[in-house]
Amino acid sequence: MNSLENFLHSHTAGSILDIACGGGTFTKRLIENLQSYDSVLGLDIKDSARDDFLKKIQGNNIEFHSSSIHAYLDSSPIYDTISISNALHHLENVGDIVKRIKGILSSNGVFIVNEMHRDGLTQTQQTQYEQHRFLAEIQTLSGEYHHAAWSRDEILGFIVDAEFTIQHQWENDNRNADVSKEPTRHEKLATNAIDAAYASGAPEVLLAELERLKKRSAKIGSSSPPQLTLICTPAYGGTV
Repeated sequence: MNSLENFLHSHTAGSILDIACGGGTFTKRLIENLQSYDSVLGLDIKDSARDDFLKKIQGNNIEFHSSSIHAYLDSSPIYDTISISNALHHLENVGDIVKRIKGILSSNGVFIVNEMHRDGLTQTQQTQYEQHRFLAEIQTLSGEYHHAAWSRDEILGFIVDAEFTIQHQWENDNRNADVSKEPTRHEKLATNAIDAAYASGAPEVLLAELERLKKRSAKIGSSSPPQLTLICTPAYGGTV
C-alpha cells in the first residue's frame, strides 16, 4: 500500500471525527476516497469555520461542532475513525491529548495523522518553517497556543507513547512543490497577530524579524513543508 488514498479506498470508516477540521479540506479528501462511512463530525475551536465546512462537505450525516479538543474529549462518544491533519502543533499538551484520543477510539478503530514536519528541508521550505515558527511565537504570546513544526521523531513519539501501533507510514517531501516569492499567508497572519498583541506598538526586535522574513521570502521563496502521514491502531485495544 503506497498512499493514503489507496488505504482509504478499502477502508470502511464507520463514524468519523475529524479534529481541527477547519474549512474541511482534509475531511473532503477522506470522504471522497473512503470505501464507505456512516457519519462525519468536523470539530474545530473556531465556529467561523462552520459555514465553509458544511458547504464543502456534502453527504449523509455530516455535522460540525465548535469546541476545543480538550473540552470535547470530556464527553465525547466513541468513534471508528479519527483524523487530524496539520494540527498537532496547535494542541497544547499534545502528548496527553493523543493519549486521550485513544480513549474515544473503538477497539478496531483507526487514527489517521497527517502532519508537516521540520526535517530535511530545502531552502524554500526553510523559509516556510521560519515564517511559521515566527507566527506561532506571536500567536502564543497573544493567547492562542501555537507550536512550531515538530520533527518527524517527535511526531512518531507522540503516537508510540500513546500506545498506538503504526500500521502504515508515508512521506511526502514536497520538494517539487510550487515556490512563491509573494507575501505569504504567514506574513499576513503574523502582522495581524502583532497588531493584536501590541496595541501600543510592537518591540523593534519583532518588527526586525518580520522584515527579515519578508526579505528572505522575496529573495529565496517559500514552499510547502514535508508531510508525514500515519495510519494507527490501538496497540492494546481502544474502547469497545
